[in-house]
Amino acid sequence: MRARGKARRCAKIIAAACDLWREHGIDKVPLSQIAAAAEVSPQTIYNLIGGLDAIALAVMNVALDKVEAALSGTVATGVDLALEAGRVSARMYVDDARLYRQVLVRIPRVLFEGTHLGRDAAEIAVLAMVQAQAAGQVSGAVDPDRLGRAIYSNYLGAIYDWACGDASDAAFLATSEIGVLAPVAACATDAARPALTARLFECLGERL
Repeated sequence: MRARGKARRCAKIIAAACDLWREHGIDKVPLSQIAAAAEVSPQTIYNLIGGLDAIALAVMNVALDKVEAALSGTVATGVDLALEAGRVSARMYVDDARLYRQVLVRIPRVLFEGTHLGRDAAEIAVLAMVQAQAAGQVSGAVDPDRLGRAIYSNYLGAIYDWACGDASDAAFLATSEIGVLAPVAACATDAARPALTARLFECLGERL
């Protein structure tokens, strides 16, 4: 019961922070205002989550939980799973751009300072490439872990361009697909390469 109570309070704090950040912006909302909205003390927030940067990381972990939940019932595997993961998460960010644009810009600085998400965010892409290799889509000479992490790195670049305002919503959604298809097509088996290359060219040929 103690763990459930802690989880409920954390969820209330994160929800309050998200609402306030959407309305006012992260830099204009002190911890005391989040505490008041969540009906807890600032010290409780520090004890349960931490400061503002820790809350931002918690918001991203909730977002990743939502993506994993959305993908839990999918029948997609291999390359299609990697593409669907990118679409689901990109669409979630775009649909709540007032929140995620500012949080996603803040996260790299937090990570560079040594704080971590506490999870392997590239796990889905790695799993997708393991499946793709088993299905004959990706060459057996390729390390699927390395390929999956390269795909995830591509996606991070697309996220950051969008969050900084350097890419439109449509460009972000398209680039998230290109970031999967380009390395996969390069590493594809002879049988799978024509179809993957055609999908890549289709994405690259779209006018955004």
